[in-house]
Amino acid sequence: MKKISIDRERCILCEACVETCPYHIFFPENSEIHLRHEEECIACGHCVAVCPVEAVTHPALDLSGFLPAPKSFPFSPEALYVSLRGRRSCRVYQDKAVPREILKKLTDIGRYAPTGHNRQNFEFIVIQGKSTIEKLVQQTVQFFHRFAKELEASPEPHPLKRLLWEFHKDYEFALQGKDRIFRGAPVVILLHAPGGILSSIDNCLYAMFHMVMMAEALGLGTCLNRRFLIATDRVPEIPKELGVPAGNQIFGCVTVGFPKYKFHQLPSRKPAKVKWL
Repeated sequence: MKKISIDRERCILCEACVETCPYHIFFPENSEIHLRHEEECIACGHCVAVCPVEAVTHPALDLSGFLPAPKSFPFSPEALYVSLRGRRSCRVYQDKAVPREILKKLTDIGRYAPTGHNRQNFEFIVIQGKSTIEKLVQQTVQFFHRFAKELEASPEPHPLKRLLWEFHKDYEFALQGKDRIFRGAPVVILLHAPGGILSSIDNCLYAMFHMVMMAEALGLGTCLNRRFLIATDRVPEIPKELGVPAGNQIFGCVTVGFPKYKFHQLPSRKPAKVKWL
């Protein structure tokens, strides 16, 4: 197996690789940088990206995928603040298809989200077919209809009883031929990852946030959909029919489309609750 290598002629002994490696694989000795325990490397790429003279070569990384970093942050803190604050959930979409090239930009930026131990263990399912989306809506509302009856018949407390109104409303809308699950979005993107890994859910959520903010920049509207996941967790046919591998779980769902309406004001929120220590 090829190993990480350091070009001794290029290396300037700045020790940036030593200090940034999360697994302490690099260490200085006798005026040189050496390596140890390479089998513990998670291929995060810190060593390659932080080296100012491109002296580090990593066999597990595609070096052509490394791009020059900007000299400074590409936009002002004020612009980022407005962008983050201005994002709203979209639940009314235009009857307009989203080009695949745009959707590829979303999944592409999603893969750059941080992941625990650099596992990069999530996968995307991009659903554009109307018949597939309609079938998912029907499977979901039928489950909610049954589930609501079970919750109402049970005297025991259940955290999802607070959503009974939602479950009933979803079913009522479906009977009228309306979609209250995905709100008529032309695209549904799912993220799944191994269910036995603690960081999987966080990995999927970080990737979703990357996609959501990229979608905003592309003029798209999005909405994170937790309720659909309630059904996927309890109706095994849904992930199976979607081709989710055994052992994986759907941890993320986001609807995507061109928004029908434009918001003219930034949202208001409750004051932040902060404890300073």
